[in-house]
Amino acid sequence: LRTPPCCEDRLRYVLRTRLATAAVAIPALIWLIFAAPPWLFAGVIVGICAVGLGEFAAMAIPTHRGPRVLAVMAGLAFAAAVSSGQPRALGLALVVSVAGGLLYSLRDPDMPGAVVRLANALVAALYVGFFLPHVVSLRLHVPGGERWVFLAVGCAMAGDSASYFAGRFFGRRKLFPRVSPNKTVEGAVGGLAGSVLFAAIMNSGLPLPGVTGLGILGIGAAIGVLAQAGDMVESMLKRAYGTKDSGWVIPGHGGVLDRIDSLVLPVVFTYYLSAG
Repeated sequence: LRTPPCCEDRLRYVLRTRLATAAVAIPALIWLIFAAPPWLFAGVIVGICAVGLGEFAAMAIPTHRGPRVLAVMAGLAFAAAVSSGQPRALGLALVVSVAGGLLYSLRDPDMPGAVVRLANALVAALYVGFFLPHVVSLRLHVPGGERWVFLAVGCAMAGDSASYFAGRFFGRRKLFPRVSPNKTVEGAVGGLAGSVLFAAIMNSGLPLPGVTGLGILGIGAAIGVLAQAGDMVESMLKRAYGTKDSGWVIPGHGGVLDRIDSLVLPVVFTYYLSAG
């Protein structure tokens, strides 16, 4: 069936907006990865975490200000601790966040609701504040960290773009309609191919020391799978919380959460792979 004209116009608008955003964002991102001072790189990531935490908290706990504040503060504490590379700092942030949240919940007469809201706040804090800042540890605390960051981010972004176009032009079979009705098997295969292709191209011009050609393809494939899994996870969360987009900060892309969903698992995987 042919796409209705109104839908075609909408798709063209979204595509133009995405391309315009990418034309600005990609050069800035490359500079940030390879040339920005460590303090600026860490500051930008923590700033992104702050916006993402606000989006997640508003999505998960829309009617209670206290748990939303807890989610943002705990998430920023996790982000600072992970970025510092100090295990004790992370342990302290975890103890203070969980204990503080439990003590705060004692004042709420709605005990079942208080526990659910605390759980949502801690999921928000961990999903954004713990996972994403691993990219700071990857860049600052791993030899050749800039290249590892570029690999993780590039494979995830290439896979996301390839998945979009493969699904748009070739998608027929639904991948996981209960969670994401628009995702197709063909789009997933195209996304995986895009991630592997990016890894191969990077290896030819900017190889990672000690990683073989076959190894880089395997890493690219793993990042591609994790990027798509992260996208599915965020779709599940948005469905669970009854929202379509997490925000509107990035033109053509929605909120910060809509952009980092395919990055959080790849950067964690890449950090522990390279640090080991």
